[in-house]
Amino acid sequence: MVRTGARAAALQSLMTRAGFRPVAVAPAAPRPDVLPNDAYQQVSEVFEALGGRAPMPALRPGAWDLVFADGLVVELDEELHFNRYRAQTLGFPWATVLPWRDAYLDYCGDYEQECLAAGKWGKRWTTTSCESMVGTPSAPGVLAGSGSPRWKQRALYDAVKDIAAMHSSALRLCRLAIWDTVGDIRLHDAFAGSALDLQQLADFVAQRTI
Repeated sequence: MVRTGARAAALQSLMTRAGFRPVAVAPAAPRPDVLPNDAYQQVSEVFEALGGRAPMPALRPGAWDLVFADGLVVELDEELHFNRYRAQTLGFPWATVLPWRDAYLDYCGDYEQECLAAGKWGKRWTTTSCESMVGTPSAPGVLAGSGSPRWKQRALYDAVKDIAAMHSSALRLCRLAIWDTVGDIRLHDAFAGSALDLQQLADFVAQRTI
C-alpha cells in the first residue's frame, strides 16, 4: 500500500502540473470555538450524534492536507475515512450542499471493509483521548455496539473541516478520495503511476470545491 505522505505528494505533483499553485503558508487548522454560533451548533450536533460525552471538549483537527493559491485547501481522504460514522456526519441537512456528499456516502457503504482492514488495530481503532471523547470501544474490528472511538473522532474532525469551510470567506475546500474516478482512472491508481488527464483533473477539482 502506498503511504499517506506519498499519496499526498503524488496528488500535489499532479495538481501542480494541472495548473494549481502550491503555497508555503497554510491557513490555520479549524477550531470550533472560533466559528460562528450556528457553525458551532452544527459541530455540537455531530459530536452528540457520534456519542460524544458532554461537555464537548476543545476539538483540534489537524492541518489541511494540501494548500494552493487563492484559498484552495485540499483534503485527500484515504481508506480510513470511509465508514458508517462518516456517513452519519454526511446525513445532516447542512451536508446536502457538499459536492462530495453523494459519492462519499456511496464510498462509506462500498468500502467500509477496506477501512476495517486498514484500521482495526492499535491506535487506528482507539486511543485514550478518543475514548474520553466518545466512550469505550468494542473489541478490535467489531463495529457492533460502541465500535471504534478513533474512527468516530476522524469522522467528527472531517465534519469540522467541512463546516468550517462552509462558513469561511477565505477558504475554498476540495475533498478528493482515493476511490474517486477521474476520466476512467481511479485516483489511487494515478498515485501509483497510471496516466491521468490533467485537464480532467482540474475540472474534477473545480466540481468538488466549495
